[in-house]
Amino acid sequence: MELWQTRASEFHPYLIANIDEAPENLRTLIQAALPPGATLSSGLIVPANYRAKTPDAEPQVIPAQALIFTGDGMWHVQEAEVGQSAPAPIYIAPDSIRWIRSSHLLLYGRLEVAGALQGQPVKLDIEFNAVGWRQKDQNWRNLVAQSVGLPLIPPDVSRSPGERDRTILQGAPEKFVDGLYRYGLYTGETLLSASFQPAVWQQHLIAFDEQLAPDTLLALTNASVLILTEEKALVRRSDDLGLLITRIPRQAIVGTQIEKGSQVDAIVFSLSRAGVSDAYRLTVAHDAAQRWMAMWEMH
Repeated sequence: MELWQTRASEFHPYLIANIDEAPENLRTLIQAALPPGATLSSGLIVPANYRAKTPDAEPQVIPAQALIFTGDGMWHVQEAEVGQSAPAPIYIAPDSIRWIRSSHLLLYGRLEVAGALQGQPVKLDIEFNAVGWRQKDQNWRNLVAQSVGLPLIPPDVSRSPGERDRTILQGAPEKFVDGLYRYGLYTGETLLSASFQPAVWQQHLIAFDEQLAPDTLLALTNASVLILTEEKALVRRSDDLGLLITRIPRQAIVGTQIEKGSQVDAIVFSLSRAGVSDAYRLTVAHDAAQRWMAMWEMH
């Protein structure tokens, strides 16, 4: 049994309400990162843990990290690895965010945010025990709402699909509907349209079938494009696959197009925000790509 399995609770993320509650080494990094006058609204501490950086690698120590919310943005700081200096802190302003991707895979959580600072791209990438998703507080939700141009969210508000949304989501597995509301529509957005695509597989006669595109739910709201996909599968049926959820603020989208392929297509979202331009690509079936373009052009 690995060390992290015998002492799992020691690696669970936890919330802090002020800088003094942070571990000493992280406290010093937080104080150095925050500009004069900035006030900590809350923070998520991710203790040092053991994780393999690649599937074939041995687990190694990942230094302690923190996400710090200041009301006008989010900072990420990390302790130094052995023999190295601590990496520079990363600041994410909500009006610079081009996309957010979160991973919800059993005990594994990951948050990736593509932002910009002074016209240069920045990317926040943090992994943690999935307990951390339950620790994400009101400040995280408000930052997401700000990133898509919506007002701050009243506390303790939860949403569930009504009859209208159930009609829009007809045909989507309940797992995806639950994920959309739990991790996507808490911002108060209005669901306009949605399309579910079953996984696309390529058959091989003398080898295992290959997945070309996973089960995917594409949802369009008045403020975001929300993409829910299952993690890549090696077998055709499994109830244990986690969800990857990507949010693209509509304010960041300057265009979409379809790149045709022989077996699958790619939806290309052209993005530009805060002086940074790039693209986000999503692999889907041919008919799913056409349904998406119809949704986009209608709304």
